[in-house]
Amino acid sequence: MGFEVDKAPTFYYRKDRVVGIFHIDFLNSQNAAYFNSNTASFSLNIGVFFNLQNIIIKPKEYESNIRGQILRDFRQKHPMKLKGFSWCHPERWRRDIWWVDKDGQNLEHILANACRLTKEKALKWFEKYSDPDHVIWLLKHGKENGKGGPFGFGSIGSPSRTDLIKKLETIKG
Repeated sequence: MGFEVDKAPTFYYRKDRVVGIFHIDFLNSQNAAYFNSNTASFSLNIGVFFNLQNIIIKPKEYESNIRGQILRDFRQKHPMKLKGFSWCHPERWRRDIWWVDKDGQNLEHILANACRLTKEKALKWFEKYSDPDHVIWLLKHGKENGKGGPFGFGSIGSPSRTDLIKKLETIKG
């Protein structure tokens, strides 16, 4: 797919002055215990970092100018006992985590789905949000979409948006 492996679970995709970041975020032991899952459960986080100084850097995924997630495309029962949670509680319907059963029986299915979706969506996402024209339009007119993305750039008129617009317009020339 064109990713550099630096230090798993973070991978980089470089194009011109853009660094695409793909990060596999595993549950830590505390969250795994809370969710009644295990530390093999994960989310797939992606981001675009505009390397405006044009130096070789390896930003963290959370430092991305535009962030997103690859969401699983199948229903999966939440491993946590959700008694007392209403049916409309967002925890019941989240698709940003691939839950691996405590015994690992569903691991093959989970990995196949995550790999397929990464192949289908990651590079397209990076291409879309690496385009300064598209990102400038998004920053001037678009909203953050929360889960799945794009997110991480603030609300319309916020200092982070305004600053990034100026920087992108400068490199566009």
